[in-house]
Amino acid sequence: MRKIFRFCKRYLLKHKGKLTLYVGISIAVSTTSILSPYIMGSFIDQLVTAGSIDFIYTYFLLFVSISLSTLILGYISGYIYVKLQTQAGYDLNSDIIKRLQKVSLSFTQGQDTAYLNQRINNDSNGLIIFCVSIIQSIVVNIFMIIVPLFLLFRFNITLSIVLLFVVIIYFVCYMLYKKRLYKVSFDFKEAQASFFGKLNEQLFNIKFIKLHGLFERFFARLDNNFIILLSKALRFQKTNYVFSGLDKIIMMIAQMTMLFIGGIEVIRGRLSIGEFTIISSYFSMLLSAIRYFFTLGQNIQDTLVSYNRLNEIQSVSEEWNGSKTLEYINKIEMCNVSFCYGEKIVLNNVNACFMKGQTYAIVGPNGSGKSSFIDVLLGLHIGNLSGDVLYNEMSMSDIDMYSLREHLIRVSEQEPMLMADTLTYNLTFGEISCINKKKMDELIDILNLNTYLTLLPDGLDSNINEKASNLSGGEKQKLSILRTLLREPDVIVLDEPTSALDALSRIRLSAYLDKLKKDKIIIIITHDKDFADKCDVLIHMNLG
Repeated sequence: MRKIFRFCKRYLLKHKGKLTLYVGISIAVSTTSILSPYIMGSFIDQLVTAGSIDFIYTYFLLFVSISLSTLILGYISGYIYVKLQTQAGYDLNSDIIKRLQKVSLSFTQGQDTAYLNQRINNDSNGLIIFCVSIIQSIVVNIFMIIVPLFLLFRFNITLSIVLLFVVIIYFVCYMLYKKRLYKVSFDFKEAQASFFGKLNEQLFNIKFIKLHGLFERFFARLDNNFIILLSKALRFQKTNYVFSGLDKIIMMIAQMTMLFIGGIEVIRGRLSIGEFTIISSYFSMLLSAIRYFFTLGQNIQDTLVSYNRLNEIQSVSEEWNGSKTLEYINKIEMCNVSFCYGEKIVLNNVNACFMKGQTYAIVGPNGSGKSSFIDVLLGLHIGNLSGDVLYNEMSMSDIDMYSLREHLIRVSEQEPMLMADTLTYNLTFGEISCINKKKMDELIDILNLNTYLTLLPDGLDSNINEKASNLSGGEKQKLSILRTLLREPDVIVLDEPTSALDALSRIRLSAYLDKLKKDKIIIIITHDKDFADKCDVLIHMNLG
């Protein structure tokens, strides 16, 4: 349990004020719970001996006050808990995602992202919920053991000894079951995450399924994963039911023992009815607190699964990123660069030089490594290649490539990435003040987007659907090119920019790039021979 808290420590300390208040209110609520049986026992004894009803009004007001206080404190406690758990869970979740964004592409490209997302989200929230509830529950339950146990010792030592035996039995049962609890919990969570990935596959590929008539085959994939999930769920339920059954049996025996011993004490006149009521209430409180620590063992094993899975992600090393920044880019040079993707050689001892003031066309057959060439050139595979890439004669490994790509490089992908948001956001990523309105209008005209934008209900404030389903291929490509050119970076990379463009847009774009190249390095991956021939330098890629 210690390593779980070490893992979550920074997120709990970040919200320590809320956590302290939450625990404090929980103790206050527990105090009212402890007072209630004592007051009730005293009330019962006074009922037996009282000659008037005056005392009933006092007890009535006391019970109302306690009930209202508990109700108000319970609401405040619940509000604080939700806010604390949600914020801390998000902090952990976002840190894991930020880390994944900075690991090698070779790791993330080999993952089922739906499975990974579900796993990260569930495990992050599970850890925070566990830690918050443990801090609150351990403090409260220790309080609920110490105070009632002290009061119980004052009333009856025999029942106190019975409770100590109950604690020993609970501990032995937990030690016998803890490994089995961990194993079934791990298997069930893995099966859940895998099933979620396959479920997402059904929705993500609807068009593909329709196009090829693969309804039954895709559902067969989902059915197979469901069968595995069901078997793991049943095993998980069976093991936990047996564990819970032991808890119920121990509790039943303890309660029967309390009733037997307490009943004898009342009959023999050593306990009043009110005192027996107080004892039975405190005995139940103590049992409940002891049972919490028993089931805590079950929760620990379940949460250890989440901890180990998140720790596995955290242990993946971040890719290398230098610390030096560049103010501009005049030259990029690849020196004897080789790169493999798995066992496949993609680039083999490549040398190339890119200078400001020229346009470069990268041509070659599909699968020849054109896109990988660009990825290596832009530093997306640092640490996984031999040779070196130099920016202004400086090694790429010394440069802060994150900052460089953010400020001095722009890429228009072959498959444009457009988010479910407004056109304006997709073009500016929220940095509207950085965009030159005159430049925007000029590029819209060059890319022949005027007609498209005038037909939209809200112009640039119109929304793009999920996966850009309300855009044609040409519209997506034009918006991607527009986004790339708007910021006027030092290096412009266009991957198949004309594949979905109309003839007029191709001509205008070519003329614009020719005018723009004076202060830029422009690199174009293309199968368009006419477009490539207008570039200053052609780089031919061969398979392997």
